[in-house]
Amino acid sequence: MWLSKMVSKNTSGSRAQKGSITISGSADVEALATEGARKITAYTPYGYSSAAPVGEEVAVIPSDDGKIALGTKCKDAEIESGEVMITSLGGAKIILKNDGSVVINSTVIDKNGVIHND
Repeated sequence: MWLSKMVSKNTSGSRAQKGSITISGSADVEALATEGARKITAYTPYGYSSAAPVGEEVAVIPSDDGKIALGTKCKDAEIESGEVMITSLGGAKIILKNDGSVVINSTVIDKNGVIHND
């Protein structure tokens, strides 16, 4: 809701755009949308840090200081509603399951902390 209000308040008439990461770094990125944008600040939820790989689809919106990237498009994931999955380009994966368990790669840690290596 906050995001939609901020986008609609923009007086320049600019709208959010879908773009593609062309240069990725730990702090700033470059994306190509309707027009290229350099030194875009990427925003993620609190506590998360990432550097999206080149070619990933990203949301680019206008701000008072230029354009910002709001993150990459969600991938099709085999998770249930309410679950969270974190992945890396190298294949590492963490899933927070609805039953309270955590899956790290293929190792399951149940909600009581018991490790299950199936």
